Amino acid sequence: MKLSPVGLGLLGVICYLSYHAIAGNQGLSQWSRFQDDIKSLERQKQDLLDQRDKLSQQVSRLSLETLDMDYVEELARQRFHFVYSDEVMLEPPELAPQLSENEDLFALSN
Repeated sequence: MKLSPVGLGLLGVICYLSYHAIAGNQGLSQWSRFQDDIKSLERQKQDLLDQRDKLSQQVSRLSLETLDMDYVEELARQRFHFVYSDEVMLEPPELAPQLSENEDLFALSN
């Protein structure tokens, strides 16, 4: 069976359009990547909305009308290391300076 030049031309056009429908810049593979990007951006948007809600709650706890004194004290203790004069402050072991084994041996030898 022999194809006429018109049939061969139509076959070429069909192949060209099929290729670009699947692998082109606006094809199915690009559409799939766009769908993945949309899902990722929607998750990022939800995380940012949650963070905004959390910050909004913190701001409302610090406003003059609804000032939460316990929250103010908590912030002072965390950020400014505030302690009352009758309190004892214990330093966590991971923050305390620790001597290595070699430093102890060196100190004993001198």
